[in-house]
Formats: sequence, structure tokens, C-alpha cells
Amino acid sequence: MSDYRDIFRKPETKNWFKAAIGMKITRDCLLDIVKEATQAFYHAIRKEINRKHGILENSVCSQCHTPNVLPCETNNKCCTYRKCVFHKIHKPLNCPSNNLCNSICKEIVSHHRFRNCSNSHSFQGPTWVYTEASKWCVQSWQIARCYLSNDGYKDVNQAEDADFNGIVNVIYNCEFFQRYFKDDLTQKENICTKVIQV
Repeated sequence: MSDYRDIFRKPETKNWFKAAIGMKITRDCLLDIVKEATQAFYHAIRKEINRKHGILENSVCSQCHTPNVLPCETNNKCCTYRKCVFHKIHKPLNCPSNNLCNSICKEIVSHHRFRNCSNSHSFQGPTWVYTEASKWCVQSWQIARCYLSNDGYKDVNQAEDADFNGIVNVIYNCEFFQRYFKDDLTQKENICTKVIQV
């Protein structure tokens, strides 16, 4: 037991604790911004869908599942060439609410920073396995979940569950968040990439 006490007294251990506390404080501050911005992003999507397709902003759908509105193709990182498990139960179809969910799906893709990567190894695109389209119209965080990284966020059902990296990934991967930063997030090295590397 005395070995553990010695570990806690070491300067490098104290520095790790300080770094962890700093990350927690920063994450908590960013969380409020991300929650507010995620709601604003949802409303921006709905305005754009109304402008493009005439679907009223107060229209809602809770019947579609993510596989329903996502085409079955290998680029979405959910489907494979052979039997597609992602589309096994819910087949691709048009949303019964005037294609509302299909339109939201397209807007999610259009706002993803890595939507146009042609190299399949670097294509990240939206993370469809974490989101549930049936909740897109009532929980803006379900849309934000599409911008989380591909690993380790299955159980992050609300913004409060996201860790520091999750919050930063949403900010970086969703181009809508650029309006909250002076730093140009399109640059290869920017505030978000630096933070993710650290």
C-alpha cells in the first residue's frame, strides 16, 4: 500500500491529475456550447429542408430507423459487400413524412467534414451505427451522434455522456460548428486537431 502513496507523491502523477482536471473543466464548458449549437444545427437543417423541399419545420417523424433512410452501400461504413447486417431488419425506404428523415440524412452527410474523402481508408463520414433516425425530430443529440468518432461511443445517448474527445470530435467533424471558432477548422492543423492529438 505504501507503494501507491509513493506514486501519488511523484510530480508526474500530480501533473496527470492536473491534466485530467483541466480536461474535465474544459469538457464541461464545451458541453454547454455543444448542446446549444446542436439545437441550433437541428433548426438550421429544418430550415434548409423547408427551403429545398417545402417540408414544414414543425413536421415530425418517429417511424423511420437509420437503415431505412441510409442507402445500402459500403461507403457508409455500416454495410458490407455480401449480406448486410445493418439493413437485415430495416430495409432502405422513403420516409412516410414527405421524405423528411431521408432529407435529414442528406443534410447530416452534407455537413460532415469528411463526406468527400475518396480513399476508403480515410473516409470517415457520419457514424450511422450510433444514431437512431426515429429520434432525429425530437432529440438533436441523435443528429450530433453522427459526428462522433467510429469507436467507443455506442452508449453515449446524451451529450452529458460524451467524454472530452467525443465533444471535440462533434465540434470538428460537423462543419456547422465553424461559426463558433475564429480558427479555420478546414486547415490540416487547427485548434481541434491539436487538442485531439494531445
